[in-house]
Amino acid sequence: MVLMLAGLQVCETRQSSRTQFFAKKSGDVQIFGVFPISSKFNINTFQCSTYSLHDIQLTQAMIYAIDELINGNPNLLPGIKVGWTLMNSCTSRHVALASVSSALTIAMSEDIPQISCQITPYSYNDTVSHFLHSLTHDVNHESPSIGLVGAKTEPITASLASFTSSLSFPQISYNSFSTVLKDRTTYPYFFRTTPPIHVQANAIADIIAYFQWNWVSIVIAGSDNVDNMRQTLFSVTRIHNICISQTIILHDNYTPDDLLRAVNRLKLNTRSKIIIVVGEESIIYQFLLKAQSRKLTGKTFIGTYGWLNMPNLHKISGDILGGAIGVNINRQSLKKFLQYLKRLDFCNNADNPWFVRAWYRKLLSAGYDAQQVIDNCDIDHRLRDSLFNAFYELHYLSAFVMDSVLALAHALHTKLRCNSQSCPPLNPYFSTQFDPEYLAHLKNVTFDGIVSDKFTFRPGGSSKLRFNIVNLQPIRNATVDTVQVVSIGNWNEKEGLTISADKIVWNGGHSSSEIPSSRCSRDCQPGSISEPMVGPHMDQSARLCCWTCKKCPNDTVSSHINQRKCHKCSNYTTPNKNKTQCEDMIVEEFTANEPFIIILSIVAVIILIYFTFAWVSLIMYRSTPIVKGSNFILLNIYLIFNLTAVVAATLFLIPVTETLCKIQIFIVSISEIGVLSTIICKTNQIDLIFKKAARGSRAGSKLVSNISQVLSIVAIQIISNGIIAGMMFHKPNSVSRLVNSENRIELTCQVEQPALISFYVIMATLCVLAVVMAFRTRKLPDNFNEAHYIFLAALLVSSVSVISIPTALVTVGLVHRLIVCVINLSFGSIALLCLISPKLYVIYFQPDLNTRQQAVADIASYTFNNNRPNASPMSVPSNDSYLHQSPIAVGRKVLTARVQPKTFSEETDQEDL
Repeated sequence: MVLMLAGLQVCETRQSSRTQFFAKKSGDVQIFGVFPISSKFNINTFQCSTYSLHDIQLTQAMIYAIDELINGNPNLLPGIKVGWTLMNSCTSRHVALASVSSALTIAMSEDIPQISCQITPYSYNDTVSHFLHSLTHDVNHESPSIGLVGAKTEPITASLASFTSSLSFPQISYNSFSTVLKDRTTYPYFFRTTPPIHVQANAIADIIAYFQWNWVSIVIAGSDNVDNMRQTLFSVTRIHNICISQTIILHDNYTPDDLLRAVNRLKLNTRSKIIIVVGEESIIYQFLLKAQSRKLTGKTFIGTYGWLNMPNLHKISGDILGGAIGVNINRQSLKKFLQYLKRLDFCNNADNPWFVRAWYRKLLSAGYDAQQVIDNCDIDHRLRDSLFNAFYELHYLSAFVMDSVLALAHALHTKLRCNSQSCPPLNPYFSTQFDPEYLAHLKNVTFDGIVSDKFTFRPGGSSKLRFNIVNLQPIRNATVDTVQVVSIGNWNEKEGLTISADKIVWNGGHSSSEIPSSRCSRDCQPGSISEPMVGPHMDQSARLCCWTCKKCPNDTVSSHINQRKCHKCSNYTTPNKNKTQCEDMIVEEFTANEPFIIILSIVAVIILIYFTFAWVSLIMYRSTPIVKGSNFILLNIYLIFNLTAVVAATLFLIPVTETLCKIQIFIVSISEIGVLSTIICKTNQIDLIFKKAARGSRAGSKLVSNISQVLSIVAIQIISNGIIAGMMFHKPNSVSRLVNSENRIELTCQVEQPALISFYVIMATLCVLAVVMAFRTRKLPDNFNEAHYIFLAALLVSSVSVISIPTALVTVGLVHRLIVCVINLSFGSIALLCLISPKLYVIYFQPDLNTRQQAVADIASYTFNNNRPNASPMSVPSNDSYLHQSPIAVGRKVLTARVQPKTFSEETDQEDL
């Protein structure tokens, strides 16, 4: 019923009107096209007026696509001729809906045979009269339609989309951006060859982000999709951290004052030098004219392919548009179409009635005999340039019209399963209406398009495009002041933006390196942070781009421009001088020019020199009583351990490594345990000798031998260091790092608790034994009172050990290493102070005391205080053979004689101690 009423209404309209609403060319199948050929429609008189030459070009683009690209292509639909039905919407939803519903009614006339209408044509001559007769025929021979191409304006497109989807009839728009129409549930049969607005917005945002602009203005021209455009631009720019300084909307009913206010607002906003311009081309053109009259220079416009391809763009000065950047479509593919347009004349283009009618009116208004000019067929190029130039200026929408037509043809090719030679004959009842198979083929159609090398539809019904990035560069000479379009790159959704920035010429003729600045605030360099500005006129979104710069506080860094937060450096790293990155802290080590290092080095050298001197002296005088009486073997072992302690001290002054930490603990334990174990064995040997001799017993003589004492020292070392090694294996040592007040790292060897406790327990045990043993032997008759010095050495070593334990535990870093170094030097110097120095003094300053006679006399004068027997005076042999024996051997014999008086034979000791 709706179709019947609509069809009757159009018939009524056509019968009472001189307006050309339809043009038709027959074929096996039909493609409908809706175009706003007339820009004004009077709903009372049903009359249209004011032809648009640009929109007549769109009708010609559809004719070209069908006649040349489809019917002229033997491989696309071979054997099938495609016809067309063009409709003049007069920029009216009423006319568009009535026209489409009428055309669909006629196409469905087998189901509605009552509908038919006769048209009384109005024409200027016989050339155009047959166009109005094109619909006056038997509807039973009407060919089926495979789809609708249209429309140009969003309101008409949306109305038609609701209508065609309700009838399951395919529709492809050549100029639609509404997000509402991407709903495939409501509009499953609606498609469009234009890309969605968010894709263009993404390309624009990528351009702005590429040049690091973040403070931009937006101008939206037209009332269609204003909210959609604004929301899309806002959301996309926000993702790229781009802020909108101001948004200016110029509605369809704008006034000159609106244009003036818009330009003045842009001039006053000095920080925003980037202006995004989108929307209706005719309004944008008037806006640019006003910008030119008000000298709005120093700005960079960012545009879309719509107004960048305006034919009258050349009328805008390069001072205004120079430097503009935008996204454009590939216009190279339209060259053949332009050549086709220039070949048209009044005879070979008789299929397009609006072409002839528009020429007729132009000729009449110019004072020509229109009928005579049209009858001659040919079009003089001077008349073409002066009267009809707008028709020959390529409109970018022509490419989208052609892609719409080709998409329908390629979908039909796939549905019919055509090959390059033929297509199956059409079924008498063939129709693409209510045909899900044809719809599926249309969704998945792929072909070499006009705008894109590989045309495809998105899931939402819009097309996928690859944009060219262009720069409008100023051209100025004596007669010309305009811009030229120069390609500088491309953009697509998969690969993003590719741009040759060196090709750009900026506004004012500035070179590519002089990039204009459009920022709310200057960049905060690494090492500082950006804090959002707060004010009554500062909205939340603007705070992303408007800020003040502050230096990062101590121990924090920022490594990026405009970073919002300073980050604290991780452990053992510190900010560099500019606080732009964290660097490893400098490891603080001892240096050769530090006073305490110099002092310690001097002390160590003196000790080593003295050790060398002492050792050489002891070797040189090893046969003298004072050396032989000290047990030369144990004395050398004792000196080796003390020298090891001095070497261990130097290990704490060199740079710390994990390997060094393992070596340190063993060298220290070997030296200190060795010193204590040697003192224990030395005192034990003296004690056994004199105590057993006092009791008159010779049992256990093997225990006092040098071999036994050396084995005892080795056993103590193996057991002690084995325990320590086991603890270290259980919990290994590590390198401890301490950050000092100057933000430098001090490294120390961290001995873990199990090994440390084991070491201290062993040392405490040995210290107690050494002191006890040395105390017991302090009055035994060793030559020149060496027993007293052993006791003193044991006491000092134990004191140093006791003092070192808490000191080493509470100190860290370089102080700890320094203290441990001093402790080990103390261990090494005790031997010199307590044992070696007295001997060297006697050797070099009192040599008369270093004789066997004196050694015998000292031993003979010794008196036991405990368990002294009643013995007769000792008889000393008259010969002097005892003078050639060691003092200990002599002492042993003297003691034996005093305990058990008898004449003893001069026997040589088993071992010369």
